[in-house]
This record gives sequence, C-alpha cells and structure tokens, in this order.
Amino acid sequence: MNPQSNSYWYARFRAAAFVSIFGAVIWTVLIVLPFSPFSKIPPIMIVGGPGEWLVVAYLLYISLGAGAFGWLSSILRVIEQEERRNISPSLMWPGYLLLFFGVTVSCASLGYAGASGGYALVNGSSSTLHQMLSPYLYPISATTIVAAAGALLVVLAMIRARGP
Repeated sequence: MNPQSNSYWYARFRAAAFVSIFGAVIWTVLIVLPFSPFSKIPPIMIVGGPGEWLVVAYLLYISLGAGAFGWLSSILRVIEQEERRNISPSLMWPGYLLLFFGVTVSCASLGYAGASGGYALVNGSSSTLHQMLSPYLYPISATTIVAAAGALLVVLAMIRARGP
C-alpha cells in the first residue's frame, strides 16, 4: 500500500454504504409510522403525481446509496487488496465527497419535494402545485450533476490506479 493513499478506499465506500443503509432504514420507518405527520405519507404516495417523486427518491436512495457504494467498495477492494494497486487520493477524495453529497442531497430533496407536493395535492391545494415544486427543480438537477461528477472522478481514479 502506498503511503500516499493513506488508507484503503474500499473501507470508506463500505462505510458510505452502511450510512446509506441506516438512512434508508430511518426513511422506511418514517414512512410506516402510524402517527402524524408520518401517517400522511402513505396517502401521498398513493395519490401519485408528486407522491411518485417521493417513491422514486426512496428507491434511488436505496439503490444509489447502499447499492452503488457497496458495489464500488467491492471493486475497490479488488483493486487495492488483490491487485495491490494504489489509488490517488487527489482524484478519489473529491470524487468520494461529491458522490456522497450529491446522492444524499439530491435524493433527500427529491423526496422532500414529493412529500410536500403530495401533501398539497392530497389536501386540495393542487392549483399551486407547480409553483410549489418549481423551486426544487434546479437544486435537484445541480446535486444530480454533482453526484455524476463525483462518480466520474471515482471511476477515473480507479482506472488510473497504479501497480506496486
């Protein structure tokens, strides 16, 4: 292991997967809690429209948070331990941070927008629904781009990993 790399990256990505799993468990529990305001979430999901944003955000967070970070951890383990190649932290640190931040914030924002828009729809405020959801469009798009940039840096760092 190169002293420059400081530690194994696969362990950091595995930790991000565990954090995402923990977040998904909390999100799941909040969806099914039987008291207000959480008891209003299932009707929001059923009504569709913005409620679908909430469902999509939930599924994306599980698949990207837990799935992608776990999968990347597996690949990084092979690169670092079996192939004994070193990954440059100059690409991996920004990639890791951008990917984690982008996935977490974009999914949370999408879920919040879906929940608040779905709540408005369920309670008959659909006339302002477009105005209510519009402010979320650019922040969600921006954090999605941040996540994609992070993923690109992570892949580049893995491709550029150097042997012993």
